[in-house]
Amino acid sequence: MKSMLAISLLSIFSFMTFGCAQKYVVEDAKIQEDGVYRGVFIDGDSIQVNVEFELEDGVVKEASFRHLRRDDDYHLTAEEEPYRSVIKQYKEALEHLVGKDLEAHLKDLYEPENIVETDVDGYTSATLRSNKIVSAIRDALNRGVYSYP
Repeated sequence: MKSMLAISLLSIFSFMTFGCAQKYVVEDAKIQEDGVYRGVFIDGDSIQVNVEFELEDGVVKEASFRHLRRDDDYHLTAEEEPYRSVIKQYKEALEHLVGKDLEAHLKDLYEPENIVETDVDGYTSATLRSNKIVSAIRDALNRGVYSYP
């Protein structure tokens, strides 16, 4: 009984100290190498955002979407409204990082209303979920360099 209590307490202490309860902040994304990075945001077993970007000295040189989808409603080739505008919003948010230091400006994506100018009609109430882009970028950084320029 004492050993079970000790194991339980050790588990709780470890979880609180090192585990999943840690809140990740933008500064945790450490850029280590120049190169091309790829990352994804997956939700419900479907890829929603897949990004590719090139870093040089921590600055984003190029950035693009490889895949962008929400259910079957929109994707990178969507031409009909409001989906075309939603795609444009996502592209504007990602392109905001081009030419900027990634560590310093990744947090800008948490407030897309300050960087995205494309409007989406009020009928659909479509809104940009830029945190999906942030998640895909963090995934890419965690994976490391995909290819070297």
